Amino acid sequence: MTLEQFAKQAGCVVSMNEDPRGWGGQYQWHTVDHPNCFFAGYKTEASAYKGWLEGTFGPTTAKVVLKLLKKVEKARGEQ
Repeated sequence: MTLEQFAKQAGCVVSMNEDPRGWGGQYQWHTVDHPNCFFAGYKTEASAYKGWLEGTFGPTTAKVVLKLLKKVEKARGEQ
């Protein structure tokens, strides 16, 4: 499972900011539970998903989740 798949299942929605000037990046994220609260300024779609993970669970837990997701991807590749 990729970070993107995990984030989407957890309710994260990444989109492009219609007016990214001053935000530092064109991507933003929000959750389905809070559709009007955007976190903007990400340069890539992947960095927006990582920003969601860190913002939701904190940086330490985010590192552990990323490791687990990589293990799952590796295990699926070996099957």
